[in-house]
Amino acid sequence: MEKIARRTPGFSGASLANLMNEAAIFAARKNIKTIGNEQISDALDRVTLGPEKKNAESTVQRRELVAYHEAGHAVVGALMPDYDQVAKITITPRGNAGGLTLFAPNEDRVDSGLYTRQFLESQMAVALGGRIAEEIIFGDDEVTTGASSDLERVTSTAKMMVTQFGMSQRIGQVALEKPEGSPFMGRSMGQDQAVMSAETRTLVDSEVSRHVTGAYQRAKHLLVENRYPHLKSFKSLMGSVR
Repeated sequence: MEKIARRTPGFSGASLANLMNEAAIFAARKNIKTIGNEQISDALDRVTLGPEKKNAESTVQRRELVAYHEAGHAVVGALMPDYDQVAKITITPRGNAGGLTLFAPNEDRVDSGLYTRQFLESQMAVALGGRIAEEIIFGDDEVTTGASSDLERVTSTAKMMVTQFGMSQRIGQVALEKPEGSPFMGRSMGQDQAVMSAETRTLVDSEVSRHVTGAYQRAKHLLVENRYPHLKSFKSLMGSVR
């Protein structure tokens, strides 16, 4: 129950009832008389992420790439102090994603809506972990476009830290942009460029780049230092990865 609760923050009673109905359907399809963790997990994925792509092409090379990418997110997240717990890792394609790493959000953070600088920096590092894992395993020339949404989220977070949250010493305690929507769902932020001079915009870009570079270096250090030296490939583990 605790695991389910951690994966369903903000769910209403009706949402939970719908979740269990979906889980019951999964159980019925497999002629199972009781709903178990597997059915609830599958139902959660369908409700929150969309249906599984049944006809998606999946070669060994693709699964290996996605597995390393998602492992990069998970390992960095697991090693970050006071970061959300890893809830699930999957290489099953859903929507536009070839795989997903899901974190169970901290209830206190969700309830308060307050995020520390450390958490935001960790969030950027975790988002970059997938791209960095590709670089480490396959080399710079073989990096794919799979991290495009991760890069958008990292850039958005860094920009908010600089222009809205006063988390840049060079910029100072000023708000240069107006927030729009949820700042932690990867949405683009509204800009009020009229209040910024060209010099200030250049400084903002420099500070955003500095934040992103710092997150990249931190994530890469964790992945390199904690890479298991004898595990040359995930191919032997492909059968156990969902």
